[in-house]
Amino acid sequence: MTTPDANLCKNCNTKLQGDYCHRCGQQDKQYMRSIFAVVGDLFGEIGHWDSRFYRTLRGLFLTPGFLSLEFIRGRHASYVPPLRLYFFISLIAFMVLTWLIDIDINKPSPEELKQAQQTQQDARESLPDELKPFIANERDASEPLHISLEGTDIPLMTPGEELELEAKLKHLAENPGQFAQKLVSMTPQMMLLMLPFWALFLKIIYLFGHRFYLEHLTVALHTHAFMLLTLMLVTIVSKLTGSLASSPVWSWLTVIGNWVENLLLIWLLVYLLLTQKKFYQQRWFLTTIKFFVSGLVYLVLLITSFVIMVIIGILNS
Repeated sequence: MTTPDANLCKNCNTKLQGDYCHRCGQQDKQYMRSIFAVVGDLFGEIGHWDSRFYRTLRGLFLTPGFLSLEFIRGRHASYVPPLRLYFFISLIAFMVLTWLIDIDINKPSPEELKQAQQTQQDARESLPDELKPFIANERDASEPLHISLEGTDIPLMTPGEELELEAKLKHLAENPGQFAQKLVSMTPQMMLLMLPFWALFLKIIYLFGHRFYLEHLTVALHTHAFMLLTLMLVTIVSKLTGSLASSPVWSWLTVIGNWVENLLLIWLLVYLLLTQKKFYQQRWFLTTIKFFVSGLVYLVLLITSFVIMVIIGILNS
């Protein structure tokens, strides 16, 4: 059996000039070796990925616009790519949000319902006689909520689809927990679908900046990853302080938690403004105007996406 030359590529027999073949790109690496060497390489790869991830996370959270500028300058090896970073953070964020946010909106217990009915009855009896006829037809607390779309014309929907939507709205009004679960599960997809439109708007508003569309998409991915990370942290802090609010011993932690929440939300707005300033390198006056204009457009896109998400969630429930 002929032993291959160590200086030749094992794939195309080209003379090697480094760790990778300049002709076919294959790495000069020996895969048939002891299991201990394979395990050592595995831990090395994990350690390298961890260091790159923490470096990326630190740059994402603490330095506005830094990762986007590094990416378009071609410095890719030291940081997690924007799309992979967004997918990873969105997965973790929505897993945490689904776990923390109370989406099981249960109906009141029989005792609570009886107490509410008694309170309502006492309030009615305490009113003057001349006002009682005006509340005689008020809906009873035990009566299910009725939702009607009669007289409402929803764009792009046939009358049959509107009737189906009304029936499912009535069902979800009686089972709000199911509806909340549907919304939470669909939110990552809707935000991902919104990203290209947001990047297109950035391309339009910075039309004379001579930047490619993918540069704007990179900024959109990084800013959305930051927003998801910040909102996840705000929710975690809010949940922790809410659970400690009833205990007088830990009341001081509640005050600190409220301060942390407010600081995170303020940093969210400041971060987005600084990102636009550092990445697009325009004067503060133009940056501030475009920041507020883009904020309004983003709000419209967010509301539109939410409405679409609600309709799809209802029809698929």
